[in-house]
Amino acid sequence: MTRRGMTLIEMMVAMTATLLLMGAIAQIFSVFGSAVSDSRAVIELDARMRAVAWRLRNDLSGATAPTLPPLRPDADAGYFEVIEGPSTDTKLFYDPWTGPLLSALAQTRATAASANGDDRILGDTDDLLLFTTRSSDTPFLGKFRAGKYESPAAEVAWFLRPTRINGSPATSNPATYTLYRRQLLVVGYVGAWPFADSQNMIDTRTLSGTGTPWQNFMTLYDISARGGLIPGGFIFMPNTLTDLTRRESRFMHNVAGITNGAGYPYKVSGTFQSDPAPTGLTFAGTTREGEDVVLSNVIAFDVRVFDPTAAVQVATNTVVVPGDPGFVAGSSVGNGAYVDLGNGDNTTGPSGLRPRFASFGDGRSSLNGTIAKPRTWDTWSTHYESDGIDQDSLYGIDQGSNGLDDNGDGVVDNGDVDVNGDGVLPNFPDPTGELGELEAPPPYPFPLRGIEVRLRCYEATSRQVRQITIRHSFVP
Repeated sequence: MTRRGMTLIEMMVAMTATLLLMGAIAQIFSVFGSAVSDSRAVIELDARMRAVAWRLRNDLSGATAPTLPPLRPDADAGYFEVIEGPSTDTKLFYDPWTGPLLSALAQTRATAASANGDDRILGDTDDLLLFTTRSSDTPFLGKFRAGKYESPAAEVAWFLRPTRINGSPATSNPATYTLYRRQLLVVGYVGAWPFADSQNMIDTRTLSGTGTPWQNFMTLYDISARGGLIPGGFIFMPNTLTDLTRRESRFMHNVAGITNGAGYPYKVSGTFQSDPAPTGLTFAGTTREGEDVVLSNVIAFDVRVFDPTAAVQVATNTVVVPGDPGFVAGSSVGNGAYVDLGNGDNTTGPSGLRPRFASFGDGRSSLNGTIAKPRTWDTWSTHYESDGIDQDSLYGIDQGSNGLDDNGDGVVDNGDVDVNGDGVLPNFPDPTGELGELEAPPPYPFPLRGIEVRLRCYEATSRQVRQITIRHSFVP
């Protein structure tokens, strides 16, 4: 007898096999789709990071100030400043955002790193880069009330802030940060209202807004300005490059408008390690919030300086320098590396010279750091030696330019810093006279030959980490 169809059992078996095949195909498409989505997310992140790197390189290529401290204000050169926070890629003993003690998250991270061979992905997040730059192409544009203003020169600041959602710090693992770039036009004279009608300055009593004077001013103007106190009020005056050579005129260095020297050395307002959001640092909380954001999901913004005398080692067939995992102080195979300011490694290496940037800096600058406080390299200003203010309370006022041999070393107004070239900055007072009679020397008297910026981001969709490195040489 000829069979004309399938039994019920055969049909059920065939349907089951078909469903299993369709499920497998769906799973394959799902995996393929996820891979495509992850790849697209990583490509988009790479593109954003390249755009940020291009902008930073453009800023650095136009830097106006020669990196040879100290600078004379009358050279009209502006400034260059690097601030190295206490946290580094290999040292998380201090939480840069909550104070000198580690937060619970930072403790967990540091413990895990120690137990797992230092495998954390979060890096240095508390460095700052501030300088003046000149555009070689189109002028810089900035907000001027309801319109725009332009200038070939600008003051820029690059820095991180913890990621915030609805005004509160975001909770994520790993912890992420937002990269900001503030751009302030250097114009000197503003020939437009209301500057033109008020002797090239603005009285804050004429500004509207519910924020601080600085917030109200920066909501309306992208102008590099310095503040000053007047009876019953506060004024803003636009900066020239000459003004910006002086620390008291720079962005967030003198928010109180002190002009009598009491604010020396005019540290960056808010002490970044204790105040996660100094008022006026970003546009957060204003109508312009987010305009200064250039990149999100950042887990490292590490600014390093080139030290030609820093030690270089080889560990397990890998070249390491101070600040890298695996570096052990005491031996080296060469000299010359990008390092963190105040890294603490004094290994001399084959050159026989002590590293230039291993120390915390000259204390008389009042910008010398500690293991828990930031260190600063600055182009500085010579005007502190002739400003009529006694910065060191030692020999008198401006002993480095008064025509007298105040420290008795046999040399009048000796300003030499390191006469024997060993790179050592003795603690003051200096019996050998190496540091001369300068009462306010720069924190580091050495030229800055180059910098390196390591920008690292976390892509949450694919859970991948991407890094791009920007290097810039200041050697002609």
